[in-house]
Amino acid sequence: MRRLYTGLAWTVAGAVVIQAAAIAFAFGGMLNLVAEGGVVDKALLESFQAGGVGEAGFMIHALVGAGIIPLAALGLLIVSFFVRARGAKLWAAITLGLVVAQVTLGFSITDVPYLGLIHGANALAVVLTAVIAAFRVRRSTRSTAAAEAGAAAARIADSTADEATEDAVSA
Repeated sequence: MRRLYTGLAWTVAGAVVIQAAAIAFAFGGMLNLVAEGGVVDKALLESFQAGGVGEAGFMIHALVGAGIIPLAALGLLIVSFFVRARGAKLWAAITLGLVVAQVTLGFSITDVPYLGLIHGANALAVVLTAVIAAFRVRRSTRSTAAAEAGAAAARIADSTADEATEDAVSA
């Protein structure tokens, strides 16, 4: 379960990076269209046929942002209940909360364009919390393994000391 949790956390973080690349590609294509004499107006946007370089960027941004990231964040929260690591549930819940805010902001940008500022900053927060979630479980795995190795070494040392005591008593 720890690997699944870590994988989902990295999926969320990686998908946000894909989001950033896709929207940069889309707006670069739109700027190219305008530079070549094209016009961006309501008719073009409603036709969903910009026909320029970067048009796929808008579709990728929409699919990943409204589908893949929310599902991965929800999966992260569900899996967190089966992972025995300190903070797994907390960081999964924070990540999901930020993703819900991100989707809400994304759909609200057309009505209130200034929300785009928060949308961009919140994307960084989503990446950060997903990476923290992945690293905390990874660190927890390492500390658990170290503790188990230390306990095994202590058991071996105790049994060796007991054998030495028994040998000394019988001599």
